[in-house]
Amino acid sequence: MKKIFVLLIGCMLASVSVHGQNQPQNNQPRQGWQRQNRNQQPVPNRNEQFSPVEYARQQREFFTKSAELTQEEADAFFPIYNELQQKKRELNRETRRFMREAAGPDASDEQSLKAIDAQAETNLKIAELEKEYLQKFKEVLPATKILKVQNAEEQFNSQILKDIQQSRGHQFQQNQQRPGQPQRPTSRVN
Repeated sequence: MKKIFVLLIGCMLASVSVHGQNQPQNNQPRQGWQRQNRNQQPVPNRNEQFSPVEYARQQREFFTKSAELTQEEADAFFPIYNELQQKKRELNRETRRFMREAAGPDASDEQSLKAIDAQAETNLKIAELEKEYLQKFKEVLPATKILKVQNAEEQFNSQILKDIQQSRGHQFQQNQQRPGQPQRPTSRVN
């Protein structure tokens, strides 16, 4: 599920920059670090155009601060992390290309099955890569900081997704019920 979420963020980031729909609402330029969370740590925010270099800079800054990495730890960790991310992007890119070719609107069950199997195979390859790179992370960071980096990655990606949704005018309703959850009582003010 986490891999799909990261893939979704990547697609949404590309879509925002291509369609130019990420304009500030109040005619003021948005800053790279706009809001603070409860722990007074900066949270990432999107600029008007997607820039991979700016994204990587903000991500490094956020991870370094959230995981309390020293400069030496960050310098050792990020080349390994970036290498892993590049390999994951390549795998996902291949799968997306296959999905487009094999699972079009006129796709047969056989083509759809091949596309589903390709996605499952990609997920397995990514899991193997993550396991392999976890060993490399352990060589440069203590386990406590690896865990903090993983948590920071989730927070960062969540904030990026939220910023993209807000820039497009999408708002999730707080009282939206999820399948399998009991009905929440609603209060009405008359």
